Amino acid sequence: MRFRSLLTNSNLLLRVVQSIDKLSKSAILKLTPDKLHIIVITDVDSGLQLWSDVSISALFADYRIESAHSNEIYLEFSIDNLQRALKSAQGALQTTLKLTKKQQLPVLSLIIQNQSTTGRELVLTQDVPVRVLTPLQMESIREPMVPDGQVHIMMPPLNSVRSVAERMKTMGDRVAVAANKSGEVRIRVANDLVDITTHFKGLENLSYDSTQQQQQSVDREAALFYTAVVDMKNFLRFLQSYHVAPKNIVCCIIENHALVFYVYIGSTGYGSGSGLLTDNCGSLTYFVPVRQV
Repeated sequence: MRFRSLLTNSNLLLRVVQSIDKLSKSAILKLTPDKLHIIVITDVDSGLQLWSDVSISALFADYRIESAHSNEIYLEFSIDNLQRALKSAQGALQTTLKLTKKQQLPVLSLIIQNQSTTGRELVLTQDVPVRVLTPLQMESIREPMVPDGQVHIMMPPLNSVRSVAERMKTMGDRVAVAANKSGEVRIRVANDLVDITTHFKGLENLSYDSTQQQQQSVDREAALFYTAVVDMKNFLRFLQSYHVAPKNIVCCIIENHALVFYVYIGSTGYGSGSGLLTDNCGSLTYFVPVRQV
């Protein structure tokens, strides 16, 4: 099992790791020949899961990976440790990332090269302890299979949603997210004393069925709102995705089941009638289970 590469975009990787910082203490790093995946499965009480992927070309150069299992490597790591190491690499002249052993224990090693004001080369090595997972262990870790959603809609600007959620978080531990097929989203929180709803309009709906019958159904039900009630803490955790400066976020509402947020990073675009373009460098998918009010 071997892995070594030049980390050419440490800032992007840092921003992805910062997005998951509030989710859990540890995560799984899955390295494949084409993509880097980070997976977070929180505790049973929370139920939130994050599945992310970033293309290798967006992060690395001279990428070399080798393993007995389809050239894939699975590592469990401390989010805080990797975040600290990546912060040390910001602005470096060159950073090499490799899987090695220190005192017979596996580590993900960042070799960070810089230059002093006098022109002398400075080399800093940051070791992130990891636990190597076997393919058998990974078989039980699978992305959730969810039913088709009733509505898919582009989210409002994340800063606007964060501002609303920060004000609402002291008013209740549940938040109701509702959307219709007319480009509207509602975010509501209620307790015994107050009931507050914020409305967003003029958003774009996505349709994954272009048949005439489906379009007629959409037209008839355009004003009908579909709602999912989730933990406020989980909603705030999703909003940490602002770190990756997403181009687009799609909200999928599956009533009585989950909210699914698709956060697209990189050069993703969206245009009327064209749907989501495929020229993105990665995505973060948040699965947020519903909670009873």
